[in-house]
Amino acid sequence: MSKSITRRSFIKGSTAIGVSTILGGSVPGWMHKFAFAEGKADIAAVKGEDYFKNTIKAVEILGGMGKFVSKQSKVGLLINSPWEHPGSYVRPEITLAVIQMCRDAGAKEIGVFKSLGSSYWRRSVLSEKFRDEVKGIRSLEGGYTEVSIPNGRSLKKAEIAKGLLDCDVFINIPIAKDHTGVRFTGTLKNMMGATAYNTNRFFHSGSGARSSYEDVAFLSQCIADLNLVRKPDLCLFDGTEVLTTNGPQGPGKLIKPQIVFAGVDRVSVDVYGANLLGIKGEEVQTTRMAHSHGLGEINLARLKIQEVTL
Repeated sequence: MSKSITRRSFIKGSTAIGVSTILGGSVPGWMHKFAFAEGKADIAAVKGEDYFKNTIKAVEILGGMGKFVSKQSKVGLLINSPWEHPGSYVRPEITLAVIQMCRDAGAKEIGVFKSLGSSYWRRSVLSEKFRDEVKGIRSLEGGYTEVSIPNGRSLKKAEIAKGLLDCDVFINIPIAKDHTGVRFTGTLKNMMGATAYNTNRFFHSGSGARSSYEDVAFLSQCIADLNLVRKPDLCLFDGTEVLTTNGPQGPGKLIKPQIVFAGVDRVSVDVYGANLLGIKGEEVQTTRMAHSHGLGEINLARLKIQEVTL
């Protein structure tokens, strides 16, 4: 049975699913300013040990996958999955739940922009149960195409996976974690997973930087500019095991909030995700720059956030 966090119980911390529980005991003081309201949620966060169920519940709170995926649509998934250490990759249970919900909503095709590989699926006992669904996932790695970014400030063009431009529905699935360069990896940073090597290299060295993270401001602005190319229809965030140091690949220090959260505003979900690491979203350059582009709301106090536990 799920329990919604009311404004009163949230502020007082008197509920079993108060903020201190959700954030593993570390609660930035400003988070007590969050306002909660019954009804439509801008961000849905679900805590529990069953990450598959958490994912489904989070989407249900937002209105169900049918709100985002229409029948016979072509769905593209951008999943942060290339690493192997705990807290560095999206849990397969979350990906499987998304695939199941897309199928139930009537999606004609579900594809990924980068191959997940058999080793990814072996990380979850559920993969065998959903073996047919896994086999049915299409690869959308069919090359890249160059697109112009007229309003980009540092990035004026980029080589983008063709599948990102061709799919009817785009679902961004990052994991909340530390990043040595830009400090936090979320939906905004995850977009680099849909770009070609040459574009990624420009992000790190296009300003004349001699090392990958010498010019973090330039890198952050390129990430914000890249997000002008396409808006995700849905953002689903893995906040189950959070890498707080030595990101993005790890190994590093882990905390386990056991949360899956979702929303359609990539800036606000990144702000929410950064809080899991004890970071204020406005302290992350990519978030501030994306907000400056008008890509989303940076002030969570202006949003309706529903947090439940299972």
